[in-house]
Amino acid sequence: MTDLRPLTFTASPLDFSGLERADQAWIETQRLDDSAKVLLLHKGSLATDSAGDPFVVRAREADDLPIARPGLVFLGRWDSTPWFCAALEPGSVPDGLNFRVAAMRAEPDFACLMGRAASLLAWHGRRRFCSNCGHENRAGVGGLKLDCGSCGMEHFPRVDPSVIMLPFSGDRCVLGRQASWPPGMYATLAGFMEPGETIEEACARETREEIGRKVLHARYVASQPWPFPSSLMIGLMAEIDEGELFPDDDIEDAKWFTRPQVRELYEENNWAPKHFSISRLLIETWLAGEES
Repeated sequence: MTDLRPLTFTASPLDFSGLERADQAWIETQRLDDSAKVLLLHKGSLATDSAGDPFVVRAREADDLPIARPGLVFLGRWDSTPWFCAALEPGSVPDGLNFRVAAMRAEPDFACLMGRAASLLAWHGRRRFCSNCGHENRAGVGGLKLDCGSCGMEHFPRVDPSVIMLPFSGDRCVLGRQASWPPGMYATLAGFMEPGETIEEACARETREEIGRKVLHARYVASQPWPFPSSLMIGLMAEIDEGELFPDDDIEDAKWFTRPQVRELYEENNWAPKHFSISRLLIETWLAGEES
């Protein structure tokens, strides 16, 4: 049965309110809205309530909770409801649900909410101090900006672009594996883009570094925000030259697979739902013969 759900973390229902949120008075109005809600995370996991459901509270109730810095961070408006997120002080509540597992199980719209929250809170965790002078930053624009009170540097949330590609030639594709993955697991190749590269150039470089093959042609398929901690996965089909594979870089092994072999690999191993990762979308695209 075809999974018609959008890729996890895509098709967000949130209006980020990019113009309005620059007004601190407007942010405060959103926080005081009776319908305003806060999604809570704890040590990078999804905080859960006593019933095991996502820990979501009214914004007015958050003042009574052990909220860590920087406090409430504005996510956006979902229909007419303002949404915020916050991190609970480590150890203040029992450990919650592993974020990756929670995202796999979540409804598509709620997964988008979770992904934006995780990325923003991870950014705050890494940017407490100014990278220019070392002075402590202070949050502004509803937590979507950091200001240094010493040198005046402004800091904004960062997204790391990454290429993720399925190399193929004729009726075979190449899948690789990292040593940390479950036994028998193979997937697409991926890597971060470097300064001065186009998407296609990054695809060619990473493919050459990881399996030693030349990319003849690359075609963009789709992209996916990936909050681990904050990447944009840019998916491509990469036609490569035939030949021996030379696994290197962070790849433990790489193999040529036929379509029947790929179907068997994924039918026997339920590593993740089809909609969860763009890696699976690329594989399904190739299995359907739509790589060109």
